[in-house]
Amino acid sequence: LPILLHLSVLVASLQAASVDDLTFTLNEAGTAYAVSDCLTTASGSLVIPSTYNGLPVTSIGNSAFRYCISLTSITIPDSVNSIGTYAFNGCTSLTSITIPDGVTSIGVDAFRSCTSLTSITIPSGVTSIEKNTFKDCTSLTTATLQDGVTSIGESAYSDCIGLTSINIPDGVTSIGNYAFRDCTSLSSIIIPDSVTSIGDYAFTACTSLESITIPNGITSIKDSIFSFCYRLTSVTIPKSVTSIEGGAFYDCTDLESITIPDSVTSIGNEAFAGCDSLTSLTYEGDAPTFGN
Repeated sequence: LPILLHLSVLVASLQAASVDDLTFTLNEAGTAYAVSDCLTTASGSLVIPSTYNGLPVTSIGNSAFRYCISLTSITIPDSVNSIGTYAFNGCTSLTSITIPDGVTSIGVDAFRSCTSLTSITIPSGVTSIEKNTFKDCTSLTTATLQDGVTSIGESAYSDCIGLTSINIPDGVTSIGNYAFRDCTSLSSIIIPDSVTSIGDYAFTACTSLESITIPNGITSIKDSIFSFCYRLTSVTIPKSVTSIEGGAFYDCTDLESITIPDSVTSIGNEAFAGCDSLTSLTYEGDAPTFGN
């Protein structure tokens, strides 16, 4: 009897989650519902209904599924247009989720620490990948962004140690501080010329990154942006760049040569410190001022 009881509990724990695990909240206008909460005991796969009490379900609320550690798959209906902050944060067993084309906003930390999530496609209506959206998604290997995205926020993909590739659409204009920090499997990345700003530490410790071409719109290579990119061997700097900040290429131990265009007027402290293989540092013009 104890064995049978144990098996029945195990089977129950593997059953798909249901609508009964969800809490819905009516909006102020009384026209639509949001999924505002889910029982943390919910497990397996979950299909969110498109309607509730005869009205559409149009949003996933803040922290709605936070720490639902036993959910493995979630289907979001096409009626949903927004996903709130921390919505799926800490869903450590979640391997699959499809974001409908109608979604136009995804909040800060929405998928942070979804450590089993392997891939995700952002729909074209989303214009910004917010701060920490996919931070610590350690199993994420591919990330697909549509043409609607214009900015990638601070730490958006930091510590995604399994990320091997990501496409950055031509419409993106800014990449935030720490955006891809510690993406240790990222071996290559193409940054389009539409990007005019890349933040501090954006690619720090991308230890598999071998080459990088700075886009023509960039005027400053920021603080420690490529520091600890040990395998980086090729860097192309355009004439739009006027300054290279401190620690920009710190400890890029495999970097053997680099050409500094004559547009660069200042290079910060320790910009190339620890570049033990750097035997050729070429200036197209006069040597710029160091230490600024």
